[in-house]
Amino acid sequence: MKNKIREEMKQKRRNMMPEEVFEKSQMAQKIFLESEQYKNAKAIMLYLPLGNEVDTKAIINNAFSLEKKVLVPVTDSKTFEITAFKITEGMEFEKGTFSVKEPKERISFELSKIDVVLVPGIAFDRDGGRIGFGKGCYDKFLKGIKAVKIGFCYDFQLVDSIETDENDVSMDYVITEKEIIRGKL
Repeated sequence: MKNKIREEMKQKRRNMMPEEVFEKSQMAQKIFLESEQYKNAKAIMLYLPLGNEVDTKAIINNAFSLEKKVLVPVTDSKTFEITAFKITEGMEFEKGTFSVKEPKERISFELSKIDVVLVPGIAFDRDGGRIGFGKGCYDKFLKGIKAVKIGFCYDFQLVDSIETDENDVSMDYVITEKEIIRGKL
């Protein structure tokens, strides 16, 4: 079932027009930037979008302007383990694992100081269930931190229910271009 949802959602994302990606990303970012979770955070971790994922550029720029700490994931290509590295304005990036942009310079940051993690995914449900790309990278990483976990996606990526197991980490919230959903606590 997860693979069927995964393929369907990836296709829907691939079919998005650039204007649609831009417009919906702007709206989702605005909702996040206005959230209490963001306003109260001193350090946020987010992803650098791949393909038509919801963009995070406006969040990064806003966080820099407010002098918040900004972190991005770097995934080890052999172990699929994520390490969070701090980024700064003007930093250079290169293609890393899965063709995701990664900072050339690696600045370590204490995981316990991350307040919020924006998590990409293929699909989410209203209870905070998540389907990722199937490698378990984020699930492994998220198990080790206490930060607020927020799924970040387009409204069409919401599904009725996601079957989860003990390896899956649920989101505290899911944000789309239309709303903030509180996951099941």
